[in-house]
Amino acid sequence: MWRLSTDISIATVEVVHKDSFVIAVIRARQACPGYHAYTVNIRFTHLLALVALAAMAPGLAFSAPATSTDRVIVKWRDAGSATRIGEDKVSALAERRGRRLAAGRVIGGGMSVVRLDRERTGAELDALMADLRSDPAVELVVADRRVKALAYTPNDPLFTTGQWYLKSAQPSAIRADAAWDVTKGGGTPATSPVVVAVLDTGVRFNHPDLAGKLVPGYDFVNLPAAAGDGDGWDADASDEGDFISAAELASGPFSGHNCGGGPDQDQPTDSSWHGTRVAGMIAANTDNGAGVAGTGFNIRVQPIRVLSKCGGFNSDVLAGMYWASGLSPPPGLLAGGVVPPLNATPAQILNMSLGSADACDAMYATAVEDITKHGVLIVASAGNDGKDVGSPANCPGVMAVAGVRHVGTKVGFSDLGPAVALSAPGGNCVNIAPGSPCLFSLDTTSNAGLTTPGANNYTDQLNPNVGTSFASPLAAGVAGLMKAVNPSLSPAALIARMKASARPFPTTSDTVPAPPACHLPTGATDVQNTECICNTQVCGAGLLFASGAVNEALRPIAVAAVTGTLRAGNTVSLDGSASGVATGRTGTYQWSVVSATSGASPPAITNAAQSVASVPVQANGTVLLRLTVTDNLGATDSADVSIVMAAASSGGTTTTSPPPSTSTGGGGAYSWLLLLLSGGLLIARRRRNFAH
Repeated sequence: MWRLSTDISIATVEVVHKDSFVIAVIRARQACPGYHAYTVNIRFTHLLALVALAAMAPGLAFSAPATSTDRVIVKWRDAGSATRIGEDKVSALAERRGRRLAAGRVIGGGMSVVRLDRERTGAELDALMADLRSDPAVELVVADRRVKALAYTPNDPLFTTGQWYLKSAQPSAIRADAAWDVTKGGGTPATSPVVVAVLDTGVRFNHPDLAGKLVPGYDFVNLPAAAGDGDGWDADASDEGDFISAAELASGPFSGHNCGGGPDQDQPTDSSWHGTRVAGMIAANTDNGAGVAGTGFNIRVQPIRVLSKCGGFNSDVLAGMYWASGLSPPPGLLAGGVVPPLNATPAQILNMSLGSADACDAMYATAVEDITKHGVLIVASAGNDGKDVGSPANCPGVMAVAGVRHVGTKVGFSDLGPAVALSAPGGNCVNIAPGSPCLFSLDTTSNAGLTTPGANNYTDQLNPNVGTSFASPLAAGVAGLMKAVNPSLSPAALIARMKASARPFPTTSDTVPAPPACHLPTGATDVQNTECICNTQVCGAGLLFASGAVNEALRPIAVAAVTGTLRAGNTVSLDGSASGVATGRTGTYQWSVVSATSGASPPAITNAAQSVASVPVQANGTVLLRLTVTDNLGATDSADVSIVMAAASSGGTTTTSPPPSTSTGGGGAYSWLLLLLSGGLLIARRRRNFAH
C-alpha cells in the first residue's frame, strides 16, 4: 500500500542490497504536499533502462489533477429505523438549497449517497458540501471518493517458497506455528466460530486453497462499468478482475480519473486479484498438503467486494463495513434498487487493506464507532509511502498495522506514526540482482489472469507479494485466533492484549551503514521511505507476536460497569456480565472495595461473589470498586469503577479506569502501484486510494 504524490520527480536511481526492491532502486523527490498513494514494481531486467531514463530526464515530473466527484455521502439527522431515505427527502433538500440533487443508495448508520448534477472539485466542491451541511436536516456531508487496494500484483512466474513470516527464525516472524499449538481457530473450518470479513476486490471462489474456507459475502461495487459483472450490488462477491484497458481509459466513467498506470496514470493495468491474496494470508487451507498456510488456520473469510476497476467509492466501503458486521440498514430505508439480505454469518473482525491519504472523516468515524460498539474489531493497513498513516487506519478504534522487514526494522515503503497499533511483516527483498528471488516475499493465494480470471496460483519469491496490505491480514488472523479462544474479548481488549504481548523492536539492523531511527512525520513533504529503526512512538507497541497474543487471550476479561440512579440512599448495580473466561474454562467473580475517600466509608456489597452485585450510594465522597475474574487455572483479570458523589441532594458520576496489572497465569502492496516509469521498457502498475 503506497500513497500517490501529485508531483514526484526522480532524484536518484541506485542499487542497494538491503530492502524492498522498490525502495532499493529508486529514490524520488516529493515535490508537493499532496498525500496520496502509489506503488512501484520494476522488472529487474529493466533496471538499466530506469537509470538511463533518470539520467536523460532529471527534471521529469509526474502529476495528477485534483480529484473530482459527482456524489457525496450525507448523514441525515432524523434517519431512524422508521424513516425512509428516498427521493422525497433528497428532493426537499434540493429545493431548500436551490440545487439539483438525486437520491442514491442508503448505506447504513443514517447515511445515504446524494448525486450531484455534475462533477466538482476543490473549492467549488467544498463550498457545495458546506452549503448542504448548513441544512437542518443534514448532520454530516463528505465527498464520496474512490478507494483502492493497498498493494500490487507482481506478474513473475510462480515459484512457491516457505512462509518465513509465520515461523520463528527471523526476528519479525510472528510465531504463528507456536500459536497453533494452543488453538487452530476451531476444530475444523466448518466448525470455526470466527469469521474475518475481507473488504477488498472479492475473491476467486474456485481457488483450491480457499475451498471450504469462505462464507457467503456480498458485492457492494455499485458502478456496473467498474464491477465487471454487468450490474451493481448483488450477492456474488467473485473477483471479476480490476484491470483497466486502453479503451476504458480513453472514454467512459474512467476517462480523466487517473485510473490507469504509468507516470501520467493513463496506461492500461492488469488485474491485481488483491482480495484473493489478502484472503489467503488470513485463511488459506492449512495442513492440507498443498499450497500455503493461512494465519488463522481454521478460521473463515467472508468476501466483501468493495473495490474493482479504478478502486471504489467510500459509500460502497461503508456499506460493506455495516453489512459485514451484521448492521445492515432496514429494508425500508433504501431509496430503491437491490436490498441486501441480512448477513447470516456476520464477521467478528474486518480486514481493510485499503485506504487514502486523508484524515479520518466524520462518516468513517461514525461507522467505526457503530461497528466497534457492536463488538467487531476493524484492522487496517497503515499505508506504503513513508508518511503519516491515512484513513481508515487513522480512525480512533481501528487497529492500524505498519510493515517491518524480516529483521524487524521498518520496511522502506511502510507508513508510520502515532496511529499505528503494532507492526507485522510487510515483505522485503534483499541482495537484489536481475532475475534474483525476493527472499522475503509474503506468499499467498493468487490468480494468473492478466485481465479476466485465469489459472489459480500462488505468489512466491519470483512473483513477490509485499506491502502493508499483507501485514494487516496477519494481524487480523491473529485476532481471529484470540477470538476463538475467548469470545468475550471486545475490540478494545483485543487491541490492548495484542499490544501487551508484542515483542520489542530491535535496535540494530542487518544493513551497513546502520539505518537511522524512525521519526514522526512532520508534514506532507516529510517522507521516510527508507529503512529505519522502529520505536513505539511511530511503529506501534512492538512486533506482532501470535503465540503471545493467544496466551494473552486465554486470560479472563473483566468488564465493570455501574447501572442505576446515582443518588444518595439508592442502591445501584455493579454489572460484570460482559466479563468472561476462555472457552472451556470456568470462572469466579469477586467484587471488592479498593478505597473510600472524601467522606465516604467502605460500603457493604451485596452478592459480591457474583458477576452482578449491588452497593448503596452514599451522600458524599468517592468509592473505588474492583471486579476480579479468576478462571479455574488461576489466571485473573481486574477492572475498576468509581462512584463519585458531590452532595446528598445531587446526582453522582461513575468513572471506569484501566484494570491494574494483576494478571497471573496464561501468557503474557503497496497502495496502488504507481510505477514511476513510462514507455515499453518498464512495467508500471499504479493503484490510487480514495481518488475519484
